[in-house]
Amino acid sequence: MRGAAFRATLWLALAGFLAGAADAAVLRGRVTDVDGKPMAGVKLFVYDSAHVRRPATFISPPSAGDGTTAVRVPPGTYWVVARLKLDESYGPLMPGDKHSGEPAVMDLTADAEIEQDFTVADIRDLGRMRRPMAADLVKLAGRVLDGDGNPVANAFVFASATSDNSRMPDYISAWTGADGRYTLIVPAGHKQYVGSSRRFPPSAWRASAEFVPSPGTADSALDVGLGPD
Repeated sequence: MRGAAFRATLWLALAGFLAGAADAAVLRGRVTDVDGKPMAGVKLFVYDSAHVRRPATFISPPSAGDGTTAVRVPPGTYWVVARLKLDESYGPLMPGDKHSGEPAVMDLTADAEIEQDFTVADIRDLGRMRRPMAADLVKLAGRVLDGDGNPVANAFVFASATSDNSRMPDYISAWTGADGRYTLIVPAGHKQYVGSSRRFPPSAWRASAEFVPSPGTADSALDVGLGPD
């Protein structure tokens, strides 16, 4: 076993060792899907800094059928995300994997026992959750293209009403197929910052286009350049 998987396994062993430590804090998580149903097989990834694109400091066991899991950690401040990976790996999220989005920041003191709810979703779930309810909607459709103009598979398109890239975009499409095509529903009449990525959730994303969908227009064509991974 090498690399990230080995480090994750090592931290899991350390977390188990900490189970007997008198001053350890306990984080209990309850994981559900976007419909509020308990999710089994989800792990809590616990980090000792806001940098969560790396092997986790601690990882919980997979959640049980009722969506619950727990992990013991030394006292401290942690950033926690819940992830369900279909291939059991520790690498980047792939199509079909689920994620709880922005990390929850928790201060865990000695002997503390904290319960936290997590909702995990994939891109299709998020698109359904974030679909605008306004009557005047516009469907963006087109392709995701790389720097040479070739279609990009396994990417998604996002749109946001603000250029603040420190938070999750407002609207997210499903993954593209081999032809690079996407569709995305957004409200009409408001400027949208549009971009694309192959990494989910998008963190510190960068828009490649600014677009104002016109009211009364059902469909708008827009090809989107792939952003940096």
